Amino acid sequence: MRQRGLHTPSITETRDSTLTAALKPLKRTDVTQLVVDRLRNLLEQGVLKPGSKLPPEAEMSKLLGISRPSLRQAYKALSILGVLRAVPGNGTYISDSTSKILSMPLTFLMLMKRISLDEIFEFRMMLEAGLASLAATRASGSEVRAMTSQIETMTANLDDDKKDEYLVAEYEFHNCIARAAHNSLLLEIISIVGGLLWETRKALVNVVPDRQKDLEEHRAILAAISGRDPEAAADAMRCHLGSALELVKKNPDIQREAF
Repeated sequence: MRQRGLHTPSITETRDSTLTAALKPLKRTDVTQLVVDRLRNLLEQGVLKPGSKLPPEAEMSKLLGISRPSLRQAYKALSILGVLRAVPGNGTYISDSTSKILSMPLTFLMLMKRISLDEIFEFRMMLEAGLASLAATRASGSEVRAMTSQIETMTANLDDDKKDEYLVAEYEFHNCIARAAHNSLLLEIISIVGGLLWETRKALVNVVPDRQKDLEEHRAILAAISGRDPEAAADAMRCHLGSALELVKKNPDIQREAF
């Protein structure tokens, strides 16, 4: 028989108490960065998960030891960056994508010039060559057609007055390859770095001396993937990203323009 007067904590109560214990007051430095760090820690600990709803603003500011205006400022910045999403009348939630949270330290490092663009391109060269190789063995017919569609869009937008359309299609072409590799961890990693490089791509598209050559490099990647040749796909990707890296090295203003 259950004893009267005893209360067994519910799952929700247990989770909330764990979250309350984990949310200690923040030191007063860069509040936005500290809020990001705290959210990342809670995600790593499993206290919060992508898509989790945060405590009410009044409770959150008290738990973190910061003023509500400071918390609102941090929330606003994190919402712009995609880390948080506010649902009118229903509170604030962690982004459904963990890449938004994980990319934050890289964003700040790039802003402080501690990670150079050529270092990131070298990283991409290693990672995306592997993705292209996997896509050559794992891509479905519909995924190859999706890549082909982006190449066709790029082909139709080679003129300078259509470079924005070319850029969007080129970006999506690389996303298609990442998805076609069918490795969720690699996809998450490339999402982190790829998002950081969007502004860089915009800067690069203005200095590409021969967009037709750039297009041919992408066609070579597609040909290797559709031909189910993993080694050729990796080589073609390395060749393409190597060309982009050379452009970055020849145009040092690109990093300043992008960040």
